[in-house]
Amino acid sequence: MKNIMKNKKSLSDDRQGGFIQLIIIIIVALLVMRYFGITISGILDYFNLTWPDIINWLKEAVTWLKNLFNSVK
Repeated sequence: MKNIMKNKKSLSDDRQGGFIQLIIIIIVALLVMRYFGITISGILDYFNLTWPDIINWLKEAVTWLKNLFNSVK
């Protein structure tokens, strides 16, 4: 019984550690972007993307996920 409790506790610790790592990576990325003067719009221009392209891609992704979840039911 104690082993099960230890495993559950270590699993939640791993998730917490992963979340903290994700936050740190985001903060470092934002600081690097600020240091080099990189903007989101600049990145989109570099890859010849527009905001409507991004929005359409997100709509397609949401539709794909909905279809995926509906197929599992």
